[in-house]
Amino acid sequence: MASRAKTLYLMRHAHAAASGALGDKFRPLDAIGREQARLVGAMLAGSGVEHILVSTAARTRQTVAELGLLAPVEADDALYDAGPSTLLERVRSLPTDKSVALVCGHNPTIASAVWGLADAATSDPQALADIAASFPTATCCQLVLGPTWEDLDRARLVRTLRPKRPQS
Repeated sequence: MASRAKTLYLMRHAHAAASGALGDKFRPLDAIGREQARLVGAMLAGSGVEHILVSTAARTRQTVAELGLLAPVEADDALYDAGPSTLLERVRSLPTDKSVALVCGHNPTIASAVWGLADAATSDPQALADIAASFPTATCCQLVLGPTWEDLDRARLVRTLRPKRPQS
């Protein structure tokens, strides 16, 4: 029996409040961000997400909570200020028994990772066009990989999810 392809969702956190006295890592979502995350969560309903990997920043953890997905959440401090190579290293180490995972992190890392993974020849042209000009808060991209989490070459960008409400 052939292994089924892995599905990876890469998501930029939802809109957050301005940095306050506690600093960037502790910035919470604002009302717009909470609404954005709930809207994306509704779009992800039925997606089968089985594992969530999230930065330890308050805004990413709150984004994941607002999505309302029923999947184990793994917070990873390395994702807070990670570059694309660190993020992809973490993707490669996702649980092998899971087929659908979501990573919620920060820009420019999330957008760079999507662009680095998406094979233009096999990706959906509209999904690529959706992120060509900008990658606003709460943008979530669905990529289909090979049968293991290490199969990051020639990933296919299937769709780009964005809330229909105000974004930044």
